[in-house]
Amino acid sequence: MKSTIIASSLFSLLPAIMALPAPALAQEAEVSNNFVGISARSASPIHLLPVVTHNSAFWLGGETYSYCPTQVEPNCPPGNTTVFAGGDEYLGLGVLVPGGQSVYIAQDGSMTHTTAHSAYYPPGAVRDGWTRTEGENFGHLSHEAGLVACPVEGGYKIFAQIPTFVAPNEDCLGFSFLTGNVTEQVGAWQY
Repeated sequence: MKSTIIASSLFSLLPAIMALPAPALAQEAEVSNNFVGISARSASPIHLLPVVTHNSAFWLGGETYSYCPTQVEPNCPPGNTTVFAGGDEYLGLGVLVPGGQSVYIAQDGSMTHTTAHSAYYPPGAVRDGWTRTEGENFGHLSHEAGLVACPVEGGYKIFAQIPTFVAPNEDCLGFSFLTGNVTEQVGAWQY
């Protein structure tokens, strides 16, 4: 009951948190249905943690790392929240950087993203397989291989259980990737 109230409270606040002024850049990101993520696994250390990106990987909990060039800095989004775009077979990030940033599963199973200004995917990368569904109070994002969070140095890192995935330890936990819509199209210049 308590976790249901907390989850409802968190998701009801997401639109207010993301209702920040839009950046005044000439080229806005042309994405729709952008969202943030939060994990759900009752009675576990990963329950109700935000999904964030830093060092090109995705984690449960911690801080989002983003970058904004000095020449556009006054017009950059806050960059303190990881915003996703898409989720219908392919997944990206809600960013302003030209070319955007795509999310993929690396050969080791880690959920990661492309660097800014690059469409390069390493050998063995899995780009597709994402599904996002809407619910009455929140949505759900999944990958066809299934997602787990494994405790590694730095926190709980997100992996997909693709055939080449080898768990870094025996403490990986499956979780539900809940989503909440955001009112702003982007979360950062780039992650």
